Amino acid sequence: MRGDEDIAIGARAFDLLDLLITCRDRVVGRDEIMAAVWPDTVVGENNLNVQVANLRRLLGVGAIVTVPGRGLRFALEVASTGPLALSLPDRPSVVVLPFADLGGDPTMSWLADGFVEDITTELSRFRDLFVVARNSAFIYRAMPRDLRVISRELGVRYIVEGSVRATAERVRVTAQLIDAHTGRHVWAEVFDRDLVGHFDTQARVAQAIVTCLAPQIDRAEAERIRTAAPEDLTAHGIALRGWSMVSAGDMAYDPVPREKAAELARQALDLDPTSGLSWRVLAWVAWWNIYHATTPCVPDTLAGGIDAATKAIAADPTDHHARRLRALLHFMNQDAEVGLPELRQAHEMNPNCAVTLAWLGLYEGFHGDAERGVPLAEAALRRSPRDPSRGSLLAALGFSQFAVRNYDAAAQAAEAALAEAVGSATPLILAAIAWVGAGRIDRAEVAFARVAEIAPTLVEARLAGRWLSSNPDYLARAHTFFRIAAGLSPADAAKMLR
Repeated sequence: MRGDEDIAIGARAFDLLDLLITCRDRVVGRDEIMAAVWPDTVVGENNLNVQVANLRRLLGVGAIVTVPGRGLRFALEVASTGPLALSLPDRPSVVVLPFADLGGDPTMSWLADGFVEDITTELSRFRDLFVVARNSAFIYRAMPRDLRVISRELGVRYIVEGSVRATAERVRVTAQLIDAHTGRHVWAEVFDRDLVGHFDTQARVAQAIVTCLAPQIDRAEAERIRTAAPEDLTAHGIALRGWSMVSAGDMAYDPVPREKAAELARQALDLDPTSGLSWRVLAWVAWWNIYHATTPCVPDTLAGGIDAATKAIAADPTDHHARRLRALLHFMNQDAEVGLPELRQAHEMNPNCAVTLAWLGLYEGFHGDAERGVPLAEAALRRSPRDPSRGSLLAALGFSQFAVRNYDAAAQAAEAALAEAVGSATPLILAAIAWVGAGRIDRAEVAFARVAEIAPTLVEARLAGRWLSSNPDYLARAHTFFRIAAGLSPADAAKMLR
């Protein structure tokens, strides 16, 4: 409106204006604009320039500011008589909207609400997420859904929507994750289950959805944080960038990404000394540096890593990631009596975390109930079949299989992990010892040659007898098999150990 006069603008200009007003507290990148205003359409950037020019003609030249090399920002004051827009939290934020009931059996209509409640509860176990409560989400049950409006009113970036179709025998649940600021579909999945015990099935499907969903939020947020300008990030945002960096390159031998992640964590601590996420990043960096033998002093790095994990737990006692990391560092310190109970506790705190479940499977195989190891590692892969950390999950499964002398399966897991994490040293170490166990010395030698080229200090540490476990049976087999793969021991040395 201009006075009493209606001012007409085109649909694309309206979408652009809506996006810029919604995101007026930050610079909106051109890629984000193109994805939101022209979704699933390939258009030239001149289309954006035309719409910006139209809006400047109507609103004034200073209404939309171009920030060179970064994007656009809305510069006018905005008045609203509707609900106040909430600012986004300093962590990934998500709401699970009521699922649509697609019918089937009218007596099963309650299931849709049950799934939403369970998914909301289970997502809340992930301490890095800001999850809107169920009651606030359910006010949108009977309302037209404009995801950008919902995003503004609830202060969330990500929205989960879905549907349920249930009969007495079967239930099908669809779920999708949407970035409400861009309208981009991040992830979608369909879950089909037998409906024998209603409540048990509801809980299992909800857990399956959450286990798949949480890593996708992490991946989408990591990409957003990666491209954000440093001045737009809070201490938590800087720490999250570090966490994303060390997590994405978790099995990489190259220490440079870890060094950058540690530097980001220290920057965040300068801004906020209470940042538990920053301490968690430093603990994870320490663990991988010790694993890959890319630290000049293992005892100092180990002590520093345990201290960092302890500070992360002190900042947030419910942080299951920090507890998992402290447990892994205790294992690295040859202290399984402390490590295994804490790793079990981390899993109990968040049974939906596939990464924690995989590590628990590995260390149960080494130091706990060996028969539980492989099923736990397999469960991690089943629960999160498209996990961004799938290479790590497969490697954990392979080492669990090696622990119970299933060498063929361990070798296959190593090959599958290599396909997910090309050039990673960890699956090659596994492949070298597993192929010796399986009697394929030729393939073991190939794996050894590759890992010796990629990660020389790691190979040196393993040949010196430094492994992840103090289990004497595992140590004897892994060390001897690795020396055989290296050509330093005769192949016959494996016979008595297999």
